[in-house]
Amino acid sequence: MPKERVSVSLSDIEHISQSDLSTSKLDALVNSYDSFEYQLNSSSNPIALSGSRPYRVIDGRHRVFMARQKGYDSVPAIFV
Repeated sequence: MPKERVSVSLSDIEHISQSDLSTSKLDALVNSYDSFEYQLNSSSNPIALSGSRPYRVIDGRHRVFMARQKGYDSVPAIFV
């Protein structure tokens, strides 16, 4: 059964440094055929978090970083 996606405040998610990310993956997010919003809201590849605040990013570090850069307040995510 798929996990339910919930809106999570970016302030509740661990800080991710750009130096810890792949430049090519960040470029792919920006220059993809699919919009960033589409990628952010993907139900087939959701952002995955675990733990307690600040939540640890299991999958989707590049999308979390980019959402912060774009001024988002929250992102959809699942907890694993």
